[in-house]
Amino acid sequence: MFYGPLSTNDDIIVTDIEPTIFQLLLNYIYTDKVDIDSLEEAYEMLYASRKYMLECLTEICISYIQSNMNIDNVISVLNYPDYIQDNQLVSSALKLFCQHASYLLKENKRYITLTCIQKILNCNEMNIPEKILIKEVFEWTTHFCEQSNLEINFQNRRDVLIKYGLLKKLRLSTLSMADIEEIKACQYNLLINEEIEDLKQVVKSAGKICNRVINTFDTKTIPRNALKLHWCLCHRAPIRSQSPIVIDPVFNSIVHTRVKANKSTFINSLNVQSRVASVFNHCKTNVYFEQFTISVTCESSNKIISTLNFKSDIEYDSNIDVNFFEPLLFRKNLWYDISIMWPKLNSYCLYAVESRDSGYTNGKIKFEFEDLTQNGGSFLRALKFCI
Repeated sequence: MFYGPLSTNDDIIVTDIEPTIFQLLLNYIYTDKVDIDSLEEAYEMLYASRKYMLECLTEICISYIQSNMNIDNVISVLNYPDYIQDNQLVSSALKLFCQHASYLLKENKRYITLTCIQKILNCNEMNIPEKILIKEVFEWTTHFCEQSNLEINFQNRRDVLIKYGLLKKLRLSTLSMADIEEIKACQYNLLINEEIEDLKQVVKSAGKICNRVINTFDTKTIPRNALKLHWCLCHRAPIRSQSPIVIDPVFNSIVHTRVKANKSTFINSLNVQSRVASVFNHCKTNVYFEQFTISVTCESSNKIISTLNFKSDIEYDSNIDVNFFEPLLFRKNLWYDISIMWPKLNSYCLYAVESRDSGYTNGKIKFEFEDLTQNGGSFLRALKFCI
């Protein structure tokens, strides 16, 4: 455009790249360095790098998106149009989404685009029961109609399912009789009575598919597989020992630890210390009965998100793993108070604590801790998380 037989003296207007992105592109060309500050910037740079065939810059953009992908932005990644996408990124994003499908569909379905929901429903592995997936997709059609300026009614919502092939991607043939009745009674149900009766016949005939069902639904009778979550251990490295903390029924029967992460994450379990064996342990037993209550509160809303009563025989001078009934979501950049309370103590007890570092990072996520015990030591030793 500047030299040779196709050169021009006129101004060359680049209409498909923002000036700030083009400036970053020029900086990279002259310095081999680029500072990307956001996912949106990375995708715009990815488009520009491909347009001007800068392969190394393309790899930098893909690497940035991959390393910064999490449950807070995975839907944004999947929502980007195909012309700007990368197969590796889409594959990684789909796996992350499907690992946390129950949460993401429940909380963020209004932000899912049509192309995104189509990609999701093509997946054979997903951590959500099919009946719940079906109900979430049925409810999603209300948001699609709203965003497409369509009247939100049964026919328009059903047309979305049929026109874009979504009904065929839902594995209705894998449902039980109870599942079908539950979907029928659902507020957002989009199945007509004839289809419901056909599905019931499929269940009664042990999976035998009739012609009407073949024409309407996906005939797969194999459910989607569950995905295994990868849980990581956030272990707070010791700095120096502190004197044990004294727990007594009157003056000090509760300890607090505040936790914050820079990305939303699920917490599966906590690890705390057991009691210190008394020198006056005449029975010479190494086991005692432990009982306490763990309460987790989101400080910004002052809402308790989980309460757990722990009761078990425990060894002295050991670690206690406390598993929640279901993973807890810690939203990014919010403080959560983890309080441990001993409701039934006849006398004082000693628990080992240590001064520990107030932060933890593995390169992908950063935790901050603040202990509120009498002597400033840590009672919370570790936690398991999944991002």
